[in-house]
Formats: sequence, structure tokens, C-alpha cells
Amino acid sequence: MSPTDQQLERKRFMLYNLPYVLLYVAAFGLVALTAHNAADTSTYWQMFIPLMALVSILGGWRWAGASGDPRWMYVARQVLHWGALILVIRLLYAHDVQDFLNDEQDSFVIIYMVGLAAVLSGIYLDWKMAVFGLFLLFSAVGMAWLDDNAMLLLIVGVVALAAVVVSLLVRGKLIARKHAEGVSPASL
Repeated sequence: MSPTDQQLERKRFMLYNLPYVLLYVAAFGLVALTAHNAADTSTYWQMFIPLMALVSILGGWRWAGASGDPRWMYVARQVLHWGALILVIRLLYAHDVQDFLNDEQDSFVIIYMVGLAAVLSGIYLDWKMAVFGLFLLFSAVGMAWLDDNAMLLLIVGVVALAAVVVSLLVRGKLIARKHAEGVSPASL
């Protein structure tokens, strides 16, 4: 392969993966914003869904029509898939439902639904979208777990740090004692 072919392949690879990189960057920002202030993020998540739909359509475009169906059917299925997600999220914000969930719970439900929709889209079309959906799902789980267990994490971190310091001090004393007796420190 010539150097120009390698450059062309590298550019093609970057072009194919750039939309997914943008999704990860935007999702990381949205998850961080949700962890900080869940009440104000629902609008951002709803605006994020069309971007995900566009990336999903572009990601599966190469395989659209391969099974004999026209490409417009592929686009129609994608529009229905992501449109159904938007509809469900809009229903989530209906007045009757808002009585059951607070702002933080709403945000987590949205992240879970968006992650599930991305996983399902990825299963049927492009594996990269499925991986992105798993990233969203695990981000929500991690965010909830960290939020609920912040004190536990602090205690575990302090205990682990104390264990490391104590083991280093004990090892230092042992090395000093063995060095005084003339034994090689590497044998410890």
C-alpha cells in the first residue's frame, strides 16, 4: 500500500469515527452536567437525541439497502425508532407522570432510555452505536452509585491510603533492619 493510500485510509477511518467521537464528548458533558444539576438537563438530553439519530443513520448508511430493502425504508425505520424515543420522553414529562418522579429520577430515566435506544439501534445496524449505548448505561449506573455511596467511597479510599502508607512504612523498617544485618534488600 502506497503512502497516499495509507493517508486516504487514515482519513476515511477518521471520517467514519468522528461522529462517534463527537457523541462521546457530548454525552460525557451531559452526564457530568446531569450529575451536577439534574433538574436543568432534560432539555439538553432531548436535543441530544436527534444528534444520536443522525449519527445512527450515517453509521448504518453503508449497510442500508444491502438486504434488498430500499434505503428510504432504512431511514424510515431510524426515524420511527428515534421518534418513538422522543415521544416516550415527552410523555415522561406529562404532568401526571411528573408527580411520581423528581428531577434527578427523570434525568436517570432519560439516560437509561437513550442508552437502551442506542444499544438497540447498534444491535440492528452498527456495533459502534451499541457500544455507545452501553457507555451511556454504565455512566448512569456509575453516576447513581457514586452519588449514593460517596461516603463509602471516601472511607474505602482513606482506608486504602492508610494501608499503603502502613505497608510502605513496615517495608521500609524491614529493609532498614535487614540492611543493618547485611542482608540484600532485594530478597524481601
